[in-house]
Amino acid sequence: MKLKYCSITGADDAVDPRELLKLSQEFPFVEWAIWLMPERMGGPRAPKMEWILQFLATCTQTHHALHLCGEGLLNFVKNDPVTVALTQHFPRIQLNIRFDNVIQKLNINHLFNKIKQDPASTFIIQYADDNANLLPELKKIPNHQIFFDASAGTGVSPDAWPAPLAGHSCGYAGGIGPENVKDHLEKIGRVSQGQETWIDMESRVRTNDVFDLSKVKRVLEIVKNYS
Repeated sequence: MKLKYCSITGADDAVDPRELLKLSQEFPFVEWAIWLMPERMGGPRAPKMEWILQFLATCTQTHHALHLCGEGLLNFVKNDPVTVALTQHFPRIQLNIRFDNVIQKLNINHLFNKIKQDPASTFIIQYADDNANLLPELKKIPNHQIFFDASAGTGVSPDAWPAPLAGHSCGYAGGIGPENVKDHLEKIGRVSQGQETWIDMESRVRTNDVFDLSKVKRVLEIVKNYS
């Protein structure tokens, strides 16, 4: 298995970006994934715009991704200028089409057209068997990746991880945390067929729904042996 990133999602207003920078300097494979969800800004996992801009100014040289959720994703498809401008600061942009079932509110063809208009960015599509019908069109878009997350962001691990899909760069998320990351990496390694991949975690690096830097560091200490 070639693990490119360990993506840690959910840093918010309660987190000092300087602490994230320190961890990136110690563990250069970590990717900080930041939510953009306007309807929840200022709450857990969904930082305000002021914090996001502070993060970008502090963590310029780190790996970082933007996760578009809810209205953030809908605004992107609608070509909202603030949302579109923000995406230009993130090399990878995750489109959480299954979170809160937002896929029912958007035009998927418009979304694909938006991806095609920005070939310099990498777009990650939330995937499970119930949206397998998207795969033929995605194969036509070279700057896409998919990640397996059957739990749709609820932090539940599958019984078994699927093998990467032919023609798609694939990552893995769902129920991964410090207590089980080693076991999951070994399972993913057995199915990944030597392909480059990444893992993402969110719920299990929180304590009482607060981003827990100690749990994050425990994860990264384990993952460094696989990166």
